Amino acid sequence: MAAPKMTRGSFRGLAGSMAKNGRTRLLLLMPRSFRPEYELIIEEIKISDDVFSSYLRPRSNLEEIKDAGFDSFNHTIHLIDIAMKDLGIWMKPFVSNHWNRSEIDVSPTSNCDFSTVTWTCFKHPEASDSSTILLPFDPFDFQGKCFTYLSPQEEINLSLDSEPTIEEEIQKEEIQKEEIEEEQEDVDDKIIEVIAEENTESPLKVEVRQTIEMLKADGLDMTGIMEHPKFLDVSERASVAGIDVWTMVVGMFQ
Repeated sequence: MAAPKMTRGSFRGLAGSMAKNGRTRLLLLMPRSFRPEYELIIEEIKISDDVFSSYLRPRSNLEEIKDAGFDSFNHTIHLIDIAMKDLGIWMKPFVSNHWNRSEIDVSPTSNCDFSTVTWTCFKHPEASDSSTILLPFDPFDFQGKCFTYLSPQEEINLSLDSEPTIEEEIQKEEIQKEEIEEEQEDVDDKIIEVIAEENTESPLKVEVRQTIEMLKADGLDMTGIMEHPKFLDVSERASVAGIDVWTMVVGMFQ
């Protein structure tokens, strides 16, 4: 299966209000860091019917959502509409790696209004075990990027009719612009996360991190950093203070 076809709209507009006969809807919940690997896996899955999907990523009410037991900042939520005959094929690589099946309620935050939906959910082993997720938008009507994973026949049909129209070119440009904006938001989120982490660290741990970053910026690899006099000096003091310097170095090269 090739990379999915991306469009802009709502999940309802893409897949309809209700799952059609022979199809089902479910959520896949995973750590946010796992999403790139997840997408590589599903692009290799051989399906017989199209799969419709959307990623549900809250950008507001994050504290309210977290207080309810779910850390949306560190998770990815993938909503899919899939043929029942393809469900086992889609889930096989994940279930074999200990993803768990459960039921999960998706409910509105205090500033939103939609009926609670209970979905089957498959969870990555390191994902939250919360049984409820709050969202500041209706998961069916949220306007954003939607993805269609095409069956082999649809891929053939698409390749035979691949000349883009002016409208499609405009839509493609809009999606590319949104991707750039989203990537920038991810960078901003990461900066905020790092700053918050540094603010809670001891001055010595911050010094270790800054030393590693400085030497890494100078082009040193992990071995070179650990043998550098500046690092040896600060790491010796950090080790005495009980700081796991080795893990910090390895973590900054992952």
